Amino acid sequence: MVYDTLLLIGIWMITLFFMVVAHDGTAVAGLRVQAILFLEMFAFFALFWRRDGQTVGMMAWRMRIVSIRGGRLSLAQIILRFLGGLLAAAPLGLGYLWMLVDPDRRTWGDMLSDSRVVVEPKGQRGTARSTN
Repeated sequence: MVYDTLLLIGIWMITLFFMVVAHDGTAVAGLRVQAILFLEMFAFFALFWRRDGQTVGMMAWRMRIVSIRGGRLSLAQIILRFLGGLLAAAPLGLGYLWMLVDPDRRTWGDMLSDSRVVVEPKGQRGTARSTN
């Protein structure tokens, strides 16, 4: 999560830079700016999850998100996983810590989207085993 957050902050900084330039150097704020940054965050995760099931941070740790039914996530699953991730983070990360008590080691986003995180064995990209 830390790797992805740093990359996302970089993307947001570039976006905000161009917004400030477009407003002749004055600060930008408000609901429209927040909505643009929120949509960028969704697009960031959606593109990575849909393309290969991995964000940059997940690649570093050989993790991949797959559908419970097998294969890549659908757009509906991506939306549900994203919303589940927001819900999981809201109560001080309780939804992520839930994996410590769940028998299948799933977070709230996993459960909501019928997905799971798998870990790929070293040196075997594309072949994955479950984190259960």
